[in-house]
Amino acid sequence: MLEGLVAGLLNRFLGMYVKNFDPAQLKVGIWSGDVKLHHLQLRREALDQLKLPVNVIEGHVGDLTLAIPWSNLAGAPVKVFIEDVFLLASPKEEAEYDEEEEDRRKQRLKMDKLDNAELLKERNQEGMSAEEQKKNQSFTQSLVTKIVDNLQVTVKNLHIRYEDSISAPGHPFALGVTLEEFSAVSTDGQWKPTFIQNAGDVTHKLATLGALAVYWNTDSELLGTGRQTEPSPEEAMPHGEMIEKFKAMINNTDQAGLNHQFILKPVSGQAKIELDKTGNVNVPHFKANLLFEEIGLVLDDHQYRDSLMMVDLFHYFIRHQEYKKLQPKGVTPLEDPRAWFKFAGNAVLSKIHDRNRRWSWEYFKERRDDRRRYIELFKKKKQLQQLTATENDDLSKLEWKLGYEDLRFWRSLARNQLKKENAEALKNQPPQQAQQGWASWLWGTKPQETIQENEENTQMTEEQRKELYDAIEWDEKTALAEAVDVPREAVKLCIETSLSTGSFTLKKGPHDDPKDLLSLHFDVFKAKALQRKDSILGNLSLGGLRVVDGTTPDSLYPEIVRVKDAPDAKKRKRLSLNELAVVDEEPFFQIEVEKNPIEREGISPCSVN
Repeated sequence: MLEGLVAGLLNRFLGMYVKNFDPAQLKVGIWSGDVKLHHLQLRREALDQLKLPVNVIEGHVGDLTLAIPWSNLAGAPVKVFIEDVFLLASPKEEAEYDEEEEDRRKQRLKMDKLDNAELLKERNQEGMSAEEQKKNQSFTQSLVTKIVDNLQVTVKNLHIRYEDSISAPGHPFALGVTLEEFSAVSTDGQWKPTFIQNAGDVTHKLATLGALAVYWNTDSELLGTGRQTEPSPEEAMPHGEMIEKFKAMINNTDQAGLNHQFILKPVSGQAKIELDKTGNVNVPHFKANLLFEEIGLVLDDHQYRDSLMMVDLFHYFIRHQEYKKLQPKGVTPLEDPRAWFKFAGNAVLSKIHDRNRRWSWEYFKERRDDRRRYIELFKKKKQLQQLTATENDDLSKLEWKLGYEDLRFWRSLARNQLKKENAEALKNQPPQQAQQGWASWLWGTKPQETIQENEENTQMTEEQRKELYDAIEWDEKTALAEAVDVPREAVKLCIETSLSTGSFTLKKGPHDDPKDLLSLHFDVFKAKALQRKDSILGNLSLGGLRVVDGTTPDSLYPEIVRVKDAPDAKKRKRLSLNELAVVDEEPFFQIEVEKNPIEREGISPCSVN
């Protein structure tokens, strides 16, 4: 059943970021079609994928709800609801360096990266025949269409905050991203939300973005300590109170604005998405129209100062990461200068010794033995053979010892060897099993009998594969028979973006005497992108432009640049989303670029108006 596959995927994903969920409870919820998880806590290493020296101090997911109608996947929506996602992060500190913990986190990050790369490797079309590629393309298209038809997502109250009291001593700051709401629902042809029982030739989806903002508060009052060390029990803020403060700092559309120094002012907009399933080459297969009311960017001198200090701190931590294992622990250079002088020498000599060792015969032999052993064990694992305890231990040690590039390369060698060894066997397989070979390439399918009962697996069985095909109404034989070559002029993707007004402002003295140094305002910005089979077209246009100089007090001519009827925040009314969708003004500036155009092959024209 597909329930087992979904449970395995969710367990793997949540296990990477959440530390207090029960996999057994999650599995029961998925099988019943109703998953409700509350008050989840995020792992300390939840942000390790960013490869930055930061730790999660506080992480909270209020509600995670997943409703899957297993009995009617083709006719009922799959609903995902996420609410109250709050995360507080702070920079790492050298004094708190734990070698074992850092090695464990590095290994986990390496294996996650390797698993993701392997997933993409198994899903791409490299090595497929023309027939298999057509099947893959048809299946992917059917899967995406069914997901767009059925999936409804709602995210409410997202707040990610980074606090730092180390980068700029005496000037603590907080950098945060807030989101009031994001939703994607099915609509009718008039863009009115409704439940589509029987999907027609065109699927309509409406995505709404509410109050997305980025702030950088300088000389700010912090929720935590702004560093990795935890506050004392007397100073620590209760968990419930911190959650309420996180929620209160989210800007919403009903508020005039919170006391934030915004880098990106709250942005609201919507996306109208159309997915054409008729196969008509004269209509874009996927079309999206993005509408935004206003986008305002602001940067002041205090934010600029703190950003430079933060980047310098990050650079320092990353640069010293490789030497922390050799660094004396618990003593300062004044307390034990001999140990620190020895550390400086070892830091240089270790690189020299490692470089010389890499050209020794012992190292070449070690590399050869590791490669042979790893390829042997990886082939057994891919062939679903049972590994002994010793073999599992050897495989784990090699994956801990070897680097990411070595593992990727040696796995590709093992996969090529398996491909050659199994080529003759695949020719002699019955047709039913031969078809399963393509499915294995795409989804990692394996027979039901090879899956152990208690094994948490993310690979599809033959039964799950058939159930998925039925759910998305796809058949291998008919898909191949109906597959046609798409003409060059057919548009695969069309994305249009419209922005009512936009601005960029440089400010000085955000706290005592705020003053705009330079501000740029523009209106009716539009962008369009078309993707065809082997060509891409891009078009940009701008309705009006105004640049205001704030460096000269009492200037008679504060507007140093003005083109057409440029926007004035105090005078001009901002266009609504409905007005923006139909506005058709003559732009003062327009540029169009096309790569490999249909009319004139072999050139990439560029036109500017």
